[in-house]
Order: sequence, then structure tokens, then C-alpha cells
Amino acid sequence: MNSILGLTVVILVLATLNGTRAINHVPAQEWTDYKDLFQKEYPTAAAEALAQYYYAYNKRMIDNHNNLFERGQRTFKLKINQFTDMRLIQFNAMFPTVTPPTVSNAKPGPDTIEAPTSYNPSKNFGFMFNVENQGTKCNSGWAYAAVKAIEILQAQQDGDVSPQPLSAQNILDCAGGAWGCRSQSPQTAFDYLTQYGMDLLTEGEYPNNNNQSEPGMCVPRGTMVTNLAQYSVIPDGDDDALRRYVAAGFPVVVEFNPASFEFMHYGEGIYQPSNSRTRGSHFMVVIGYDTDVNTGVDYWILQNSFDASWGEQGILRLRRDATIKLAKNAIFPSQLGQAQVGQY
Repeated sequence: MNSILGLTVVILVLATLNGTRAINHVPAQEWTDYKDLFQKEYPTAAAEALAQYYYAYNKRMIDNHNNLFERGQRTFKLKINQFTDMRLIQFNAMFPTVTPPTVSNAKPGPDTIEAPTSYNPSKNFGFMFNVENQGTKCNSGWAYAAVKAIEILQAQQDGDVSPQPLSAQNILDCAGGAWGCRSQSPQTAFDYLTQYGMDLLTEGEYPNNNNQSEPGMCVPRGTMVTNLAQYSVIPDGDDDALRRYVAAGFPVVVEFNPASFEFMHYGEGIYQPSNSRTRGSHFMVVIGYDTDVNTGVDYWILQNSFDASWGEQGILRLRRDATIKLAKNAIFPSQLGQAQVGQY
């Protein structure tokens, strides 16, 4: 009997002997509310018992962390979200380490000037960027981040403060290939668009589907919306260049290590990465930077694709200082193309 099956049997036996109190005292209504809120379904009673067990365990860990926050010993809070019914090892397994393509078609980035002290497109200019939900079945953050960067760049250049969301599914299905849900890179998305002259559709024309565990069939449809002429990269560790490009209105996709309980359950505040020995690859879009008015701490603003229920309405505020380098496999759309007029 393997360890997971053995644990499941123990949990089910305890539940039978002692009712809901056996599974770490999760009230029945609380569990029902959690399942309803995050649209959770489990294939078997054993799978649900395990999920409920880890929910209770993770909830206690979240409460312990937040108690430290209330005492001023942490700079950010945690909260329950769609990952709370998972073991940390399950969460980490969703994000294997990614190796970008060895051949790059990147072009030099445009000239920039010295960056201002802060750049916050939502606070300063009223932009409202759509927060997506990549789900828990496909490691599609590479596609969501690449598409979101293009969407935000186009919105800022057009002055569209509430843009239509572009389709990550379009990229996942048509550019991702067999590795689309495993270990793809944002460069794959940018190469697909720039090297083959492909257009990117809106989410309304090509709906996202975060319930798939594999890419779907590439079926171009609808009105051609936009395309990409070129992309650029930033050397690893060059956070000064990262700040200049972001301040110039170029959202930058960066690789980030998600393998920690704190990132898994980030709720609010200025996040400081843990010293996790586990490594993984997740991609988010750097859209700005600012300084906390209460503490004077500088931070980056990153948009994630874990839904608005994660973090600060889908946003991560990451501590910004010389000891925490953010620019890793940093890549960004640097020139939009001219979308073709017509239908597929």
C-alpha cells in the first residue's frame, strides 16, 4: 500500500468513527462554501477526504502566518484560495522548471530614458487590466503572461483604459504544441506571432478554457485583432533596465519561482520570497512599481493569472531592492504589428 493510499484509508476510517471533527474540524458548511466558491469537484469520496484534510492543514498554516503578520513579523498576509485543498508538493508539481529555446529572434529594445520614482498604470492613469484564471489543470502561465503583456502594451499605446482581453487559449492551442500544458516558454508565443505573422484573437472570439489538461485543437476563428512585429529581452539580473522599460509602457514577462507555501497562498501586502530549495518556473507580467506609503518599502507590481481571488485582486506586490533580482528570462513585446482586416 503506497503512502498516499494509506493516508486516505486512515482519513476515511477516522471520518467514519468521529464524523467531521476527525478531518481537522472543518465545519460542513465551510467546506461546502469553499467548494461552491472555487467550483471544486472530486472524482471519489477518498479524493475529497484528502482535499478536505489538506484544506484544514493549510488553513492552520495560513492562520499561523497571519498571526505573525499582525505582530509585525511578516510584511504580507496569506489567504484561502483555489489551491488550499492541495498539498504543497502538488502545487509545486504544476510548475516544472522551464528551459527557454536556445535560439532567440529577439530584437534590441527601444531607447529608454531614466525611469521615474514610480510607475503605476492603474493608480496613475486609471487602466483596468483583466485578470485571468489559468486554472489548476494546465501549466499555461507562459501563454497567459505573453498574451497579457501584448494586451497591456496595446491598451497603453491606444489609451484604452479598459481593453478587451486577448485569448491565451489561442496561443496555448496554436503555439504550445505537445508541451503546451507542461513546460513551455513565453518566447514560444512571441516567436509564433512574430516569425509566422500570426494574429491574436480576443478572448470573446477564442474563449479560454481552464478545465483542459492538454491544449485543444487550433481552430482560428473570428476577426483578426492584433499581431506582434517584434519582441525584446532583458539580461538576467538587470533590474534597472527592467524598470526603465516598464516605466516606458512596456509590460515585461518574467520567470518566477512559485515553489513555496507563501506564494501559493499570497493574499496581500509586500511579498518577500522564501528561501525554498525547490525550484519551478511560473511567468507573470511586470506592469509597474511603486513605494508603500505606510512603510516606505519599494515594490514591483506583477499581474498574475491565478484569478482575482488570489493576491490583491490578482496582483502581486513584490519587494524591490538590490538583494532580490526580478529580471530572469525577462522578455517583452516591443513593437506591435499591423493587424490584417478580414475573417478567417
